[in-house]
Amino acid sequence: MNIVYGVPPKQPKNTWVSFDTEIFSLNTKQMHRPTSGKFGCLTICTGEDVYYIDTIDQRLHHSFDAIEDCVWVAQKSDFDITHLRRWTNIPPRKKLWDTMYIERIMWNGYYDGFSIADQIRRYLDIEVDKSLQKSFETATEMSPEQIQYACLDSYYTLQVAKEQKKVIDDKSFDVWKHIDLPALWAVLDFKGFAVDVDRWVALAEKNRQRQVEIDEQLPFNPRSHTQVKKWFAEHKIVLESSDEEHLQDVIRKNKRVDATAMAQMILESRMYGKRASTYGKDWVDNYIEYEDGVPVVYSEFDINRAETGRMASSSPNLQNVPVRETPEFRECFIARPGNSLVIADYSAQEPRVTAFLSQDKKFMEVFNRGEDIYIYMAKEIFHEDIKKGDPRRAQMKSLILGMTYGLSKYGLAKREGIDVETAEKLLTESFRLFPGVASWMEKQQKNKKYVTTVPGRKCWINPYSEQSKRNVLNSPIQGTAADMMKMAMGRLHEEWYTHSWGFDVPFGICAPIHDELILDVPTKIAQEVSTVLKKTMIDVAEQMCPGIKFNADIAIGSRWSEKH
Repeated sequence: MNIVYGVPPKQPKNTWVSFDTEIFSLNTKQMHRPTSGKFGCLTICTGEDVYYIDTIDQRLHHSFDAIEDCVWVAQKSDFDITHLRRWTNIPPRKKLWDTMYIERIMWNGYYDGFSIADQIRRYLDIEVDKSLQKSFETATEMSPEQIQYACLDSYYTLQVAKEQKKVIDDKSFDVWKHIDLPALWAVLDFKGFAVDVDRWVALAEKNRQRQVEIDEQLPFNPRSHTQVKKWFAEHKIVLESSDEEHLQDVIRKNKRVDATAMAQMILESRMYGKRASTYGKDWVDNYIEYEDGVPVVYSEFDINRAETGRMASSSPNLQNVPVRETPEFRECFIARPGNSLVIADYSAQEPRVTAFLSQDKKFMEVFNRGEDIYIYMAKEIFHEDIKKGDPRRAQMKSLILGMTYGLSKYGLAKREGIDVETAEKLLTESFRLFPGVASWMEKQQKNKKYVTTVPGRKCWINPYSEQSKRNVLNSPIQGTAADMMKMAMGRLHEEWYTHSWGFDVPFGICAPIHDELILDVPTKIAQEVSTVLKKTMIDVAEQMCPGIKFNADIAIGSRWSEKH
């Protein structure tokens, strides 16, 4: 490796070059946000030469001009691009190879480490020392050791990419090219989600007060596992553990009122306490930033962190914000002044994917007739018509989940609070209704190496994991649903500026939550945006799973909770 202090010369078209940045003094709670830190350096590797730029001036712009026609290589490129956009213009491009995200596409489930150090060890058989990485948190200027470290990062990243290129198959590359890469650019243009801070803090205080009220009624600390187990032992109930699973067992199986009431109070105290601490004032202090006086939050969305290829959210995690039991949290997420939220989610997305994968004729026909699959199943099993609010419809949702995720009769009984015999009958009836699903499941269980999503994303199976049988069924369904959502998100991003309002309105997505997209757009165009969004989501789904009619439900409102 040869370190060159300066701008690289113009590189030939399609040359592979890697780049990396080092940023000083980043806020470690929100490293994905370009709101803290100072530029340390940019390194660009063209082969054996690594060009080192440590100032923000025309050299930064000229460096990217010099590699404009090249294939850019980076490890977790969204971090670098987000921060580099503070100082230079980097528009979306097709010639981008991200070593981390591509490594996951190829090996999710097979490996559990995807850092650049992991990849250097795998592909180059070199153990690198990354201990110097933390030194950038407090540094104010580059030391000779840090310069060497930064240049080696770029150098090794390029070598790894070239080795990946030798082994990647066409399907995996197509997943990157048509799904994860467009989704990456969409994520980079997400806007912040506006938050009603006063309401959020008031809700946290309410949850804390509720926890205190419950604790005052208890003769012990409900968060002390030793004290909880001791109380139950004194009342002739032996608890193996005082975690939620075992306390729920007490509630389901024990007929003693005092014991079930105590278990319920412990769980409620912990729930309210967790909500108050996880979604409290610290959440506001750590994550809220202001744009034109509006408090907003930007989550870090990782495009393929889960083994199935599903997106992940962190710092903060918006995918875990409670919804069903406590819609109050989603009431705190709002549209900006003059805007409306456009909220869209696929209707029965995973059951529709299951219908396509299994090619069960009756399953497919239900969707293609436009029927509600859960109401249809309830009618066939209970032999009576039910309406949408009937609790048996929700039970049918769990039943489909049980079918396609390999849930046992014991698991279904526990999930729905029913006896094992009833759960077994429900599962038997569901497979009688849809024999094609049962055949597909049996065939899937023969896969011992890996399974794939419809577009071809590999999900490797660990035969030593107790989850392997479930993953063989779950991964193609959940992974295909995730691929579908990311493709819709990427396509919407690509099409955004083809519409008249797109030139005046920044990209609208502020959060993808599994099968749901939330956009924040000016109220005057909300209806038009919702029409484009719905068409995009349906088009992508029906192209990915031909022969199945999909639907996306749309809501327009001022708060996230209005969709639910």
